[in-house]
Order: sequence, then C-alpha cells, then structure tokens
Amino acid sequence: MEEYRRLCRSSWISQKKPMMTDLPVAKAQLLGRANDFDGGHTASWLASLETKTTWRAVRDPYTGHTIHCVSDRPWSSLTADLSLGLRLLAWMSRRVAVTWYWWDQPWTRILPSNTKPRKEHLNGGWATPGVPEVHVYRREEAHKVLIHETIHALGLDVDHASMDPIRPQFEADLCHRLWPHLGEAFTEFYAEWLWSISAASSLADARKRWTAQLACSEGQAATVWRRIRGSTEDENTNVFAYYVLKWVLMGHQVEVLLGPKRTVSHWFEWWIAAKPRLEALAEGEGVVGSESIEIKMGMTCDAL
Repeated sequence: MEEYRRLCRSSWISQKKPMMTDLPVAKAQLLGRANDFDGGHTASWLASLETKTTWRAVRDPYTGHTIHCVSDRPWSSLTADLSLGLRLLAWMSRRVAVTWYWWDQPWTRILPSNTKPRKEHLNGGWATPGVPEVHVYRREEAHKVLIHETIHALGLDVDHASMDPIRPQFEADLCHRLWPHLGEAFTEFYAEWLWSISAASSLADARKRWTAQLACSEGQAATVWRRIRGSTEDENTNVFAYYVLKWVLMGHQVEVLLGPKRTVSHWFEWWIAAKPRLEALAEGEGVVGSESIEIKMGMTCDAL
C-alpha cells in the first residue's frame, strides 16, 4: 500500500505545470448539454448570469487535453483551476486526449433535514465509459469529480457486467432497488485515493490526508446509513455505492486498489461482515439526531 502511494506520488510530481493555450469556447456544447441532467438547475443558473457570464477554454498543446468552462467568476481567476485540471488530466492519461466540460457554478452538496439523499444532493458530474469527455457541474470538489469522471472516461472502472450478479443480493438485503452502477463504489474510492495524493504537499501529507479521508468516509457512511436504512424507496442515484459500499471497500483497500475486478465476488460478504459495525456507528454520538439537521454531502476531507 505504501509503495503504491509512493509510486502514485512520484508520478504526480513528475507532471509539471502544463502549457496552457486559450482557444475558442464550445459554447454550443456547454449550453446544449445543460438541460436535463440535474433537473434544470444548471440551465437556470446559466440563464441567471446574463451579461456576467465568463466563457473560457484552454488546451495543453503537448497532451491535447482541453477544458471548456462557463463561470460566474472573472476570466483571470479561473487560471489556477484550469491549470490544475490540465495537470490532473495529463497525470491520468498520456495516450488519450480528454475534454473537460465544466459548469463552474457555486452549487454545494447539501442534504436538507428529514430528507433522503437524491441525485440533486450529491451528484456533480458524468462521463460515459470509453468516451474521452468529462462533465462537471459544480465548483465544489470540481477537481476530485474530474478525477472520478476521468476514471469512467478512460474505462478504468469495474465494468457494469460484473456488477449484475451481485446487485440482486444487495437489493434483497436492503429491500429496495439500487441504482444499477454499484461499481461507483470503487470509482469513488479510487478518486478519493488519487485526490489525497494530488492535493498533498508531500508524501507524508498524502498519508495524513488519506488517514483523514478514511475517518471522514466512516462518519459519512454512518450518517447516510441512518437516513436510508429501512427505506423501501428506490434510489435515483448511487447513494448506497458512493457513501456506504465505498466505506466497506475502504476496509479492504489493498485488495481493492490493486485488483478491483477480482474483488467483486467478495463485496457482498464484506458488506454483511461490516454491517454490524455500521449499525453501531449509526447509533453513535454525532450521528443520532443527524436526520433533523442539514448535512454536507461533499466527499473530500481536509487533513489539516
């Protein structure tokens, strides 16, 4: 595990500041793709900007990675975020040029009190496996979401077909239908692992951040579980996979990070083994009563 972290960190450090060339913005794509994926929130935000809209697109001519962005922030204030985005893309792919479409809106992930989590409370992007395009529609955690969606775009996921035999086991145990893509548990786990390395100032800091990430994920799993356990309402997004099953996989991090596809057959037995601890955590201090308060659904944690 430590050697894998060291190798990932070494690879990240080797990615120098990218060359960044401005180019015409694909406004038609940013406008046309903002209609349906989030219930119209992004389209409404775009319409509300009127003359305050900032459009910017950049490309690294050496890697071919490209970003098209629309924002309510000034043009120059986007530079650091766009540069980091190009560097992350170069880190993740040296062979395939990826295009990132980014709706840089200040829409945070908040779950209201006495509400079960739905896609509007937690999702922040999408991608199609094997298609080198990434879409992110929040400013909050934009670069972690970029990593997550790039894993999809590059086909680094656990494939959907391997999930089909095990999903019915989870649904029978939970007594409601899950969103089909249980593999999101691995994708989010891997994204958070990579984020903890890229956001760190050193290898020691990466280790510290990951320790904090594990603790944060456990607390989130307990809080989300308290909201969704016993529910018979079908999911409309990957709530269980993102927060609960991801935490289960984190308890087997070496096996999952080094051979995710080979571990799929163990996911349900791992879930059953972890469930008593999760139930105890859901009855613990700081979690009891959380149903009646607003909670943050962001998935990255600051180690400092």
